[in-house]
Amino acid sequence: MKAINLFVKPNPVLKSTVEGLVAAGTIRHSPIELAGGDYLFREGDDTRCTYFLTKGMVKLSSESAEGYAKTILIHKPGTLIGFQMLQEQADRKPSILNGRALTKSTVIALDGRDFSEFLATHGEACYAMAQYLFSMLSLQTSEAVNASMYSVLERFAALLLTLAQELGATQEPALIPFSNAELAEMLGVHVNSITNAVSALRRSGCIDRQRSYLAIIDFAKLRHAAESLMPGE
Repeated sequence: MKAINLFVKPNPVLKSTVEGLVAAGTIRHSPIELAGGDYLFREGDDTRCTYFLTKGMVKLSSESAEGYAKTILIHKPGTLIGFQMLQEQADRKPSILNGRALTKSTVIALDGRDFSEFLATHGEACYAMAQYLFSMLSLQTSEAVNASMYSVLERFAALLLTLAQELGATQEPALIPFSNAELAEMLGVHVNSITNAVSALRRSGCIDRQRSYLAIIDFAKLRHAAESLMPGE
């Protein structure tokens, strides 16, 4: 079982379909530019669009009234975000999550009604959407299982390896541009747990802290710390 299941991958059929619809002007759409930290939407918003991410990374997260936060999914280019339009009009509810850019991002807002009507009349695209939604459900299920089975240190080491892979940071020192608070949110733990994990991995010579970055300085040692969660590494 893979350690950290946060990153949503594009469905090739769905991605090419949306790109074709946008290029042909078949459905109404508009571009949105986001700086890192900008919200695409917030919990409670009545989102009428489906968003197609073309550049950057956008995270979906949940935040409690006490300020506790948990990253649910992280979207990469070629993925779709926001599916309120798939609900019956009378049953449609506001978003239960926050959508926020992790990096400078470009998003295309697709008109929800237009996109829903397209899916209803195009079987291949509809099936691709079903596969895509199931893949996200599978990610969340696996993450919940891992959280109950492995220690924070193991999961944190695996998270750093996953982030390095997703960011293309494969050479030492590999820079991970997230704060302890952001990393804690990704794992759904208190920031003190991440601070302790950082200290432990620094002592073992896996990582170092460089200003606003964590630097992986020894991939082999870091893989060893996460070995039970990274089969085949």
